Amino acid sequence: MRRLLAVTSVLIGLIGLSAAPAQAVDPAKGYNGICTGNDALSGVTVVVDFQELDGNGGTAAPTITRCSPNANPGTDRTGIKALQDAGIAVAGTARWGLGFVCRLEGRPSATETLPLSSNPNYKEPCVNTPPAGAYWGYWHAAGSGSTWTYSSYGALNRNVVPGGFEGWSFSLNKSATTNPPPGVTPTNPAVNANNPTVALSVNDVDRKITLGQSTSLTWTTTNATSVAAGTVTPASGGGAWSGSLAAPGGTQNITPTAAGTYVYTIAATGNGVTVYSSATLTVQ
Repeated sequence: MRRLLAVTSVLIGLIGLSAAPAQAVDPAKGYNGICTGNDALSGVTVVVDFQELDGNGGTAAPTITRCSPNANPGTDRTGIKALQDAGIAVAGTARWGLGFVCRLEGRPSATETLPLSSNPNYKEPCVNTPPAGAYWGYWHAAGSGSTWTYSSYGALNRNVVPGGFEGWSFSLNKSATTNPPPGVTPTNPAVNANNPTVALSVNDVDRKITLGQSTSLTWTTTNATSVAAGTVTPASGGGAWSGSLAAPGGTQNITPTAAGTYVYTIAATGNGVTVYSSATLTVQ
């Protein structure tokens, strides 16, 4: 069931990108290990666990753990962008693009055999959606605990949690209840469980409306004593978005007055820490 949810939400954000060729980890992006220093609470740690792919076909694939820094702290990034910022090569399918992750670091390759229970000689062409018995499972964690959560949203439609973890674990011949989480404990020592969190979203599935229409922004927080609407970029045309907001969450209508792409930000404060989130709306 949870794979079905993930597939359904991924397809909402389909983009027409073709599968990219395999590459090695880009050392110019991110760095090995969990995020530290200035990146500890603004970056996100990406874990790629190849599971049964390690050694398949004679190609070693040890688990990757890399920090994915955020070049613009306070702005949101998708799970796909976090992978790319960590230097991880990611390829989608010919049909769905990065709406469905098919290969990470070139694995599974087009030539290696994936011994599916239903097809022992299966090879992944990355044309359509990979089969339920052989695909990359997507996981996340906030960084303050030690357990992973399977994502019910695809990486193209989910914003990462600053200071948290993004996990990718290959699932071969597993069920919805036996899909393996990444084999790395997702704990960030810099994350205090009492620190606030905030998430802002546009309540249109494609984040697009037509000029003259209204939509709404919804926010949720934890451990926040105050919440405030931040900036709208560009500063005019995006509708009214300012002042104090309700905690722990709420919804506010937005009526843009000009066509364009607008980024709305929000700030939540608690425990002496202020955190930010943002959401993007396109007005056609």
